[in-house]
Amino acid sequence: MAQRAAIFCHNGLGDGVNSLVLSNNLQLNGWKVDTYQNAIGSMKNWFPHLEVHPYPNLDELPRILQSYDWFFVVHNDTDLFVLTLIQEGKRRFPDKIKVIYLYPSKNIVNEPYYSDCLTDPSVSIASNLITFCEKILRLPKTTQSNGFIPPTDAVWGKMLKRVVIHPTSARATRNWPKEKFLALAHCLKRVGYQPVFIPGTQEGWEGVGFPIELFSNLDCLARFIYESAYLVGNDSGLGHLASALGVPTLTLCRRRTWANMWAPSFYKGIVVTPSSWIPNIRGLRLRDRYWKRFISVKKVFRAFEILVHSEMTRA
Repeated sequence: MAQRAAIFCHNGLGDGVNSLVLSNNLQLNGWKVDTYQNAIGSMKNWFPHLEVHPYPNLDELPRILQSYDWFFVVHNDTDLFVLTLIQEGKRRFPDKIKVIYLYPSKNIVNEPYYSDCLTDPSVSIASNLITFCEKILRLPKTTQSNGFIPPTDAVWGKMLKRVVIHPTSARATRNWPKEKFLALAHCLKRVGYQPVFIPGTQEGWEGVGFPIELFSNLDCLARFIYESAYLVGNDSGLGHLASALGVPTLTLCRRRTWANMWAPSFYKGIVVTPSSWIPNIRGLRLRDRYWKRFISVKKVFRAFEILVHSEMTRA
């Protein structure tokens, strides 16, 4: 009988895209897998062989605990369901529940269940999950893919000059300034590219002089990105989605150590961060506090040119 596994991960888009690496590897080895995640369900047709469900309510926990042989839980200290699941699971069957920590800090080794996952904060989330499958679970077959299967009527890279620009994210502190994104778009337009903004909302983006696209669901958004040439944006889930779809990405991030773990990693990409020469000592954190000032439009445009060249060389 196939092993039954439940995977519980954070609800961000990037978290969902990356967590499917674990789901896909378990499924590849004959496991029956249910992934619980609230963001990626509307693009189910991109991974028809994988089951994704919304997070259950806390009162469903007894049923959940009786329904699976294994539990893989990304730690989340703000989610009562996750905390209760870990507490009950470790009390009842400690060897059958693996707690996975996914944050970029050397202190991660001090977490109580670190030996469950042996996360390396210097490499990507996807790479950590593959290593988890190989070294912890010892699965005989592994793949770097998260299982995305493009719909047959979608054409990869069809719009050869379209550059998707994602100028927002879940947190304003992660956002490169709007005026810099617009200046970058003008640079791209001058050399023949077609910048299209995907801000997530129309508010504040009217009359910017570039096309604005809004989408009713993640499936439509994924199709649009899949048929584009590049994606440029903040540290956010759309970068992971684009990378998993095979679209080259340029990501703007305030800290290299964060980018080492959380930058898009499925496909070719470049991350732009402030120079390491800028002081970032504890108590001052100039690089973290003023990172937006330290990343110029010129620097980002140059990085885009390098990305284009590397993609042309690859082809």
